Amino acid sequence: MLSHTTIDSIDCVLAFDIHEQKYLFIGQGIDAVLGITARELYRDNRLWDKLIHKENLAGIKSLINTLAENSSVELSYQITTPQQTTKNITDKKSLITDAATGHKVLLSTIKATHAKTNCTTASSTGAEHSQQFLNSLIDSQTSFLIRIDTSGNYTFVNRQYLKTLGYKAKDILGKHFSVTSLSEEAHLCENAFMECLNNPGKVVPLLHKKPDVHGNLHDTEWELISIVNENGEVCEIQGIGHDVTARIKIEAKVRDTAQKLDTFIESITDSFFIIDNNWRFVRVNAAFEKIWGKPRAQLLGKVIWDLFPQLINTPFEIAYREAQAKQESVKFMVYFAPLNKWFRTAVYPSTEGITVFAKNVTYEMRAQEEALWTKNNLEALINNTNDKIWSVDTDNRYVYMNNAYIAQIKAMTGVSPQKGEYSYKDVGFPQEVIDEWSAYYRRALNGENYTIVLESVDDEAKNPAFYEVSFNPIFASNGEIKGVGCFAHDISERLKTEQELLSQNKRMRNIASLSSHELRRPVASMLGLINIMDRENPNNPENKQIIDYLQIVSTEIDDVIRLIVDHTFTGNNHEG
Repeated sequence: MLSHTTIDSIDCVLAFDIHEQKYLFIGQGIDAVLGITARELYRDNRLWDKLIHKENLAGIKSLINTLAENSSVELSYQITTPQQTTKNITDKKSLITDAATGHKVLLSTIKATHAKTNCTTASSTGAEHSQQFLNSLIDSQTSFLIRIDTSGNYTFVNRQYLKTLGYKAKDILGKHFSVTSLSEEAHLCENAFMECLNNPGKVVPLLHKKPDVHGNLHDTEWELISIVNENGEVCEIQGIGHDVTARIKIEAKVRDTAQKLDTFIESITDSFFIIDNNWRFVRVNAAFEKIWGKPRAQLLGKVIWDLFPQLINTPFEIAYREAQAKQESVKFMVYFAPLNKWFRTAVYPSTEGITVFAKNVTYEMRAQEEALWTKNNLEALINNTNDKIWSVDTDNRYVYMNNAYIAQIKAMTGVSPQKGEYSYKDVGFPQEVIDEWSAYYRRALNGENYTIVLESVDDEAKNPAFYEVSFNPIFASNGEIKGVGCFAHDISERLKTEQELLSQNKRMRNIASLSSHELRRPVASMLGLINIMDRENPNNPENKQIIDYLQIVSTEIDDVIRLIVDHTFTGNNHEG
């Protein structure tokens, strides 16, 4: 409650509870200033208003209605006491909030500044002075203040209203309020006007656009109330308004931003939800509904641990509580067995609760696992061959080497090559070898795909070995060459086999030559001798001579056969 000790130390202070519509406190001296007692004012809280001249009361009420919290205004006006004494008083009004009840309380500090007995001239002069001062206060307000008679014609407009719309008082005073209304919204003004006429004392709200003299539109917000005369009849309608164009634009931007945010939240594939400090769902998106299989109607307002007990004692609960307790964001990735899914989660705390984004990364995690499995198996396959496999980047630095390649380089130089080192600049390679390999790489880096045969060593005994080496450009996704892949296959055995085949072919050619030359002649002689033998008279003396010749020719054939056998199995390629 208000402190009486403080208030009692100030003369003539009144505290009025606007919510309860009653006086909480009336200070000393009220009877000396207003001519009424505290008891009378407690009993009839409108008694003070009855002392104020009617021409001032409406303006005073308008100023009180527009008074902002924790602000004050000082008024000067004239009253007539029940004793028929006319007084000029100053009235400082302040609006505060009672900390105990939360009610708005209007504090009034009043003081008499001048007093006169009933005198028409003096009263008239004082009233004019008071009215001028009150009008000055009204014109200094940033709110719109207007009055309209029962015919709908302007009887008063304040300076702020004229300034905002660009009118002069003579342009609208005495004219119907429709002159400052937008034609398509005139019905709104007419409806509010009629409601005020039909409901004296009721505050009628009105929100509509008003055009200024330049054609610009202003969003205005009004509170209209009818004013009654001493007979209780409506004599005027009073309006207090504000230019809310900027506020409406800001609100529109806020709504637009909120709508875009809503659209974004609903369109993302991440599960999104907000939980208040009591662990109740405040908001969820469509992705969250889908992944958990619950509509938001079953989620909003419910405690997360009650709906999803499977989250208890998991990294999710630990992270949520940690973010709330420490007011620090938490990010983590975890496998959630009940859903058989991986989630990458970010938790953002605020004073109202926590906001959570949970992305389903199951596909990515499985793809990574498969990629790792493939990589491990590919490396196992690559390292399970005696072929040498390696790659270099555009600077000829090693990117990858299999075990066979590393072993060969170590056998040649005594040092194992390392990833990132320059290829063939290892210890033990002369400059001509380095230049030679730089040229090979350069050809592939220029886009050429080719194969060469090189001689090397393959064991500690430095035995020569022959390799077929292929150079293949490695392309990035944008088509740019980013390195060279090399594959060296030992072809020593193949070359040896090929050499043996060549040697065998040569021997076969020699055999063919011997067969066609050396063997054909004695065979021809043998056939000729057989043809001239006397078969009818075997005892013909000439047959003996022919048989002797056949013996000589047989010996020649045997010699040629021995020569062919010698050439076939010994490799002696003596041509003759």
